[in-house]
Amino acid sequence: MSDRPTLDQLPLRDDLRGKTPYGAPQLAVPVRLNTNENPHPPTQALVDDVARSVHEAAAGLHRYPDRDAVALRRDLAAYLSAQTGVPLGVENVWAANGSNEILQQLLQAFGGPGRTAIGFVPSYSMHPIISDGTHTEWLQAARADDFSIDVDAAVAAVAERQPDVVMVASPNNPSGQSVSLADLRRLLQVAPGMVVVDEAYGSSRRDPARSSWWPSIRPSSSSPAP
Repeated sequence: MSDRPTLDQLPLRDDLRGKTPYGAPQLAVPVRLNTNENPHPPTQALVDDVARSVHEAAAGLHRYPDRDAVALRRDLAAYLSAQTGVPLGVENVWAANGSNEILQQLLQAFGGPGRTAIGFVPSYSMHPIISDGTHTEWLQAARADDFSIDVDAAVAAVAERQPDVVMVASPNNPSGQSVSLADLRRLLQVAPGMVVVDEAYGSSRRDPARSSWWPSIRPSSSSPAP
């Protein structure tokens, strides 16, 4: 018999007891939509460019990298400005290790104990999991029969429940529908707090080169781009 304690014997938070860790299946199939991977490998030119960049960066591995990713955010801001026509600076863009980390940071800042977040289900399964992890009460409203957002019902749910954070996946994971600019405006008008538009699957929309709404909703100088 092992003397090592099991997870149940450790001083785990009471609200986490009995839950199982999240895990996305990794299958040996050509197309993996659940992890939003590109089925095509990078070009050799890109591989060579990355190898050169890693070689250059290796000389500074004894130091932490720029924790605010200023160079990356500057380049992303320039790219987004060119793509959308909306002038953006470093202060309008944030970078993190994947969208889950950004969602966690948003809920740490705008959610938390005594606050609520709402989503329209079925949608991205990590939204309620990250809410639980940040002690944000998770609320949910149902989608229409075709899994699109019934904007009238969504507006009514937000108006009634007054969540601090509204989560909108566009395109939706797993059903694929995007939210129209008109519907998003209605949600923005009724939401009392933050509206987070999760565009992790933006490259899957019919016109992936353009966001369906970003050029038409201009941020203030202090508002980060999603």
